[in-house]
Formats: sequence, structure tokens, C-alpha cells
Amino acid sequence: MDEHAGRARARARGSRGEQTLGSPTSLPSLRSLLGGPVFVRPRSFLLSSRGIGNDGAVRRSLDPTLQPGATLDGRFRLMREIASGAMGAVWEAIDTTGRASDPQVEAGTVVALKVLRPELHSEPSIRRRFRREASVLQSISHPAVVRILDLGTDAGDRSYTVMELLKGETLEARLARDKRLDAPTLAPMLRAIADGLGAVHAHGVIHGDLKPSNVFLTEGGESPVKIVDFGLSKIEGLERLTRTGELTGTPAYMAPELLTGASELDARLDQYALGVVLYQALAGRLPFVKVHPGALMFEIVMGQGTPLREAAPDVPEAVCAVVARAMAPKREDRFADVLELARALEAASR
Repeated sequence: MDEHAGRARARARGSRGEQTLGSPTSLPSLRSLLGGPVFVRPRSFLLSSRGIGNDGAVRRSLDPTLQPGATLDGRFRLMREIASGAMGAVWEAIDTTGRASDPQVEAGTVVALKVLRPELHSEPSIRRRFRREASVLQSISHPAVVRILDLGTDAGDRSYTVMELLKGETLEARLARDKRLDAPTLAPMLRAIADGLGAVHAHGVIHGDLKPSNVFLTEGGESPVKIVDFGLSKIEGLERLTRTGELTGTPAYMAPELLTGASELDARLDQYALGVVLYQALAGRLPFVKVHPGALMFEIVMGQGTPLREAAPDVPEAVCAVVARAMAPKREDRFADVLELARALEAASR
């Protein structure tokens, strides 16, 4: 990678609030600031879904055995790689057989194919999580949740998931272009997201990584949005995100209870992240401005972000109050669920 291009990308990531917190001093510093343990996410569980849609980009494959024109598992003809991340890659592909468990998938259907990275095939825990994400989502049928069509393993023991190919753009791309959105524009989007999350939460699943790049604005679909990338999802009561190690991702969207290691995590984790997304869309910036990882997370835990009314004086006070409640540092002060949040924003937007 060209050095200047690499620096530019790093600056761009920082402007969106994305950080890689892997320095030897960042986690100990946070422990001292917060006065307690820090619970973090393993890098291998991250996969950006920004490219699940058809953006026309061509990317170099992480797996040299996967190339345009190749066939995976005797079934999928690969067209182009449209996204890649630490966990794997997403390809646009043609299902040449139509053998998916979803009866609506016929031979010739164009799909999004998510393939696990080759070096992770030998990691049983990662493979289980990769397949569990797909199996959990297969049980959730909702217009606002990305549809999982099938999952499988090829003869080379390579795990893959078959998803619907989305047309449109992410909320991240929309904000990069338009900078800000008003509450009346956001209200129907939020209602669709809340409906989808309600279905997800009803199955005891927490998304765990809501942010603009994981909200896909669809073209001509049944729902105006699709929630994507459940690679960090958890099942309530069965698992806690408590593995120590390197924290990678977007800490600006993480709820305080995730950073401080609350004994139980619940769906209010997603509500907090959704509140940050709303703030960002309304103000054109994130609520927390600290650059140092420890200082940033201290701001989050203490609820010391810039008030929305101060960051965007033109946003109505009623709307600011809705966002502030969704982002309350104490989860018991938030809305009962994301549907109540959506209804509150609708009322405040009138």
C-alpha cells in the first residue's frame, strides 16, 4: 500500500470514529481511568458489511484460491469480491444449482457469499461462531434483517454463508454524501430498524455492533433498511463479550456497560448504539471527541459527550431529549426497548 494512501485511510477511519485499540498502553490506561476491569472484543470476530451491497468496487481476494470465475463447492461461480475483513470476505456470486435451503433461490440467483478466511478454518471456536451467526439469522425472518439463504462447508473444509445481495447504500455512505439528516427523514428509517431489532431481540439475540456501516438503505425493497453484519452478535444468557485482548472496531458506539464489564448484557446495548447513530446523523458528528482510547472510553462511561443541542442547535429540543434518553449512561434510564425509542422519535418529529 502506498504510504500516503495508507495515512489518508487512517485519517478517514478516525473521522468516522473507527479506531484500532491495540497499543500496549491503551487498555491498562483505561483500567486506571475506570477503576475496574475492561472487557474487549477479539479482532477475529470483525467483518465489515459495507460491501454487501452492489457498489461496483473490485477488491483483491484474501484467499488466493478464490478468484473471479472460480467455483466454490461446485455450486457458486464467483463474480467479484465486494467486501473483506478480519474474519473473511464477501463475494458476489451466482448460485448455479439453486440448492439453497431457501426455496425461493433458483439456479442463476445472484447472491452474496461470505467465506471464512483460510487461516481461521482451523479455529473451532471461530468456525462455530461463524456458523452460529448464520443459523441464528436463518431462524429470524424479517424484512429489515438481512436474509440468510444457506450455509455450508466445501470439500476443502471451508465454511461459507449465502446471503441475499442487497442493492442500495449504507447509512455511512449516505452520511458521507449528505453530512446530516433531519428527524422526519430519520424517523421511518429508525422505525424499520427498530422493527427488525425487535424481531432479533425476541429471539434472544443482541446485534452488538450497530453503526452506520451496518445499516443498509435498500432500493425498492419491502423495508427501507436492512440490518447487516451480525458477526459480533450474542445470545442473551449464553455468552458474554468478556474475552480480554485487543479491542478493535468502533468504540464510539459501545454502551458504557460493555466497557465496564456489566455482569449481564441485554438488548439495551443495541439501543445505546442506535442512539449514537441518531446523534451522528442529526449532528453530522459523533458525540465523543477524545482521540486517546482511554479518554474516549472514559467519556462514554461517564456520559460526558457533547449534548446534541449544543452540537446541532437547529435540532428540536424534543428530538434531542429522545436521543439523550437512548444514550443514557445508565441503561435503566433508557427506553424500555427500541420500538419505544422509534415511537418517541416519530412523535418528536411531528
